[in-house]
Amino acid sequence: MIRFLITLILCACALAGLSLMLVKIQPSFFYQTLIFLVFSTAMIYRYLYKIDKPAFFVQLYLLTMAVKLLAYGAYNAFVILEDKAGAAANVVFFMIVYFIFTALEIAFLYRKITRG
Repeated sequence: MIRFLITLILCACALAGLSLMLVKIQPSFFYQTLIFLVFSTAMIYRYLYKIDKPAFFVQLYLLTMAVKLLAYGAYNAFVILEDKAGAAANVVFFMIVYFIFTALEIAFLYRKITRG
């Protein structure tokens, strides 16, 4: 679990560094989005990692995905309402980071499940 958290934080720092270096115009909710996604991904991974019922893992993973989808939709609606002019940049940044962190979460969970 510690490896996942270290990898997640390093990935977030790398994303922040690349975004700061490569993109001159940052989304207005840059840091808030990054922190929110790191925190939520870490909490969901921790919850799924500690599950002692392998038979229910798929159902619980799908439940967390549904809850995540609702929470992230609410967050994006808030961001869009707060900054209509920068809504596209904020949502695109959110989606990029979301896909990267979700791929990272799936990779680490897959390794845990295949090891038994």
